[in-house]
Amino acid sequence: ARSVVLWSNPMSGASNIKLMYLLAIGAARKTIDLQSPYITLDPTTKWSLAEARKRGVRIRMLAEGDGTDAMPVKHASRYAYQKLLDQGIEIHEYVPTMMHTKAMIVDGIFSIIGSANFSNRSFELNDELAIGVTDPELAAGLTADFEHDLESSKRLDKETWSKQRSFDGKLNEWFWSFFGELF
Repeated sequence: ARSVVLWSNPMSGASNIKLMYLLAIGAARKTIDLQSPYITLDPTTKWSLAEARKRGVRIRMLAEGDGTDAMPVKHASRYAYQKLLDQGIEIHEYVPTMMHTKAMIVDGIFSIIGSANFSNRSFELNDELAIGVTDPELAAGLTADFEHDLESSKRLDKETWSKQRSFDGKLNEWFWSFFGELF
């Protein structure tokens, strides 16, 4: 299959991994399935996802739930959920345990897998490696795994998301959102 291997680290300047994600989101015409334990969005990733939704792309995100080793990052992630839900992005949280999968499948053709979370820290601060692969067979396998993980996940509802969390939870989300780009 056609593939490209990219890396990111704090010394390389522009993040090749982030650019690959942004280009893949920009190229999406039908579907984006994104699975990552940590999903923290900066202005460019927020914008690219919003533009994809405006084009009619179905976006499903699967992140870990409360079974996490980094609750501050989870709080920072959740701070953006309401806006994403309002845009029509599906958000699911994996319930049984920590989730470590990092993958994105675009239009059932292009896949990104590797060590990078969908977060600024992975894109620009950590040493990470990701592979972009154009192969419908691989994309189908990853999509099947994604669907299987959805069965053990809780889908968040846009109508009840802001109402179901405690004041402390919302306060934590607001506070930790200031550190989102460091996560």
